[in-house]
Amino acid sequence: MSVELLIGSRDAEHLAIEVLGRERPGDSDYWDGNWVIADIDLVAGGFRGRVKASLRMDEVHRLNEGLKFMRDNLFGAAMLESMEDWISLEIKCDAAGRLTVVGELRDQSSTGNVLTFGLPEKDQSYLAEWIACLDAMEQEFPVVGKP
Repeated sequence: MSVELLIGSRDAEHLAIEVLGRERPGDSDYWDGNWVIADIDLVAGGFRGRVKASLRMDEVHRLNEGLKFMRDNLFGAAMLESMEDWISLEIKCDAAGRLTVVGELRDQSSTGNVLTFGLPEKDQSYLAEWIACLDAMEQEFPVVGKP
């Protein structure tokens, strides 16, 4: 089963991160067991990018915690920084509830081409949907072990 976070709309500018499964389904330690395979699809302005990336569920968890903080406090930032530099994503919320989404996407781990992007501004009403998607992702692929 796969689960997806969609920021934006499929028929417009968007970032979609779909977790397809664990890289090492049999591993249960923190360092090896939290790697997942993800399809990342980006449409920003006239640019389109799609990569298959390795992410860690603890990285996804930190993004989700940041979004929950913004939902509860109407300020702050949530980040997804992949260990292997596939994606760098920052979502910021200002006091008026406006969300800005910016980042970078690479076509190879730590090297290769980099697409720097910004998506159209959203408002805080999107946070609940994004959090629900990430909660489902974490339920399907929970963080295992302790560092």
